Amino acid sequence: MARFDFCILGCGKQGRVIGNRLIDEGYKVCCIDISPDNLNLFRGTGYKIGIEDEKIISILEKSEIAINALPAKIGVKGLLRIKEAGRNAVDITFVEEDLGFYDPEVREKNISIVVDAGVAPGLSNICVGHAKSKLGFLKDVKIYVGGVPEKPIPPYNLVVHFNPEDLLSEYERPVRIVRNWQVEFVPPLYGLEEVEFMGKTYEAFYTDGLRTLTKKRWAKNMFEKTIRYKGHAEWIKSTDKNTLLSILKEYAEKDIEDALLFRVIAEGTAGKISYELVDFYDRERKETAMSRTTGYTALSIAELMLSGKITQKGIVTPEDVGKDKEIFNLIRERLRGFKINLKLISEKIS
Repeated sequence: MARFDFCILGCGKQGRVIGNRLIDEGYKVCCIDISPDNLNLFRGTGYKIGIEDEKIISILEKSEIAINALPAKIGVKGLLRIKEAGRNAVDITFVEEDLGFYDPEVREKNISIVVDAGVAPGLSNICVGHAKSKLGFLKDVKIYVGGVPEKPIPPYNLVVHFNPEDLLSEYERPVRIVRNWQVEFVPPLYGLEEVEFMGKTYEAFYTDGLRTLTKKRWAKNMFEKTIRYKGHAEWIKSTDKNTLLSILKEYAEKDIEDALLFRVIAEGTAGKISYELVDFYDRERKETAMSRTTGYTALSIAELMLSGKITQKGIVTPEDVGKDKEIFNLIRERLRGFKINLKLISEKIS
């Protein structure tokens, strides 16, 4: 019999938010991390070991569900450990590699690994899957998402939620969009436009957040854009890499009260559905809006795996999860329980 309901690989900003909340919900949870500082912020059973340590396999084998929250540069190593242990899992490492490559091996193990299961990619893809189930043919999908300081903090108006190297990679990586059913590569930080949330105007620019949606191509045209305070893209483009990395590392250590801005617009011949979410820093639990929306989306999926609701084997994409209307509603309801209110702000279906 399993000793733990969940085993989390990586006890950083997302991993420990997931783990501590699962403990509050009454689950038995362990966490594996090389950093004692990270483990000290986790209230469950912690194991201070690296991803190369063979002990990880036996720990995973004593757990029902794994949650891979490692940094992107070692995310694949975590996935391979999970596969070796034969555990169903949720992955929020957002590695650059195409995890679909491992689908045959994961199927052979007869397990499920839901990848890109955060907020964007993740909840954004889940919304696209739901829109596909409701509308059928999709002409246009537009995804806007970003974590920003709740109030401007000059000069950078910056908040860093993830590993600084991973964030810098996001600003450098060529962006995949879909135009007329074809995948095209465009430069990051371009496609600049203004977007409004709660009466405030922000900027949004291309980043590579469609991920697995570029392989499905469920819409004729699709893009994902990151939201920031105005002037951010130009600052990134005009600052050298070493300076940027230094600033990002500095801000990664700051505890900044943030807001998460999220909008997905899907339109087809049968109508249009828009999804909108705004979340804020939780002062009581000291959780950022980004860690809440990322972590609790992953948590919701992990709980559904534990209860046997998600049964598809292999590498499972979040849009596949969202295409099941019952699962979509369960995720939305679970998030609402954490005061994360995903709104369907318009629904016009013929």
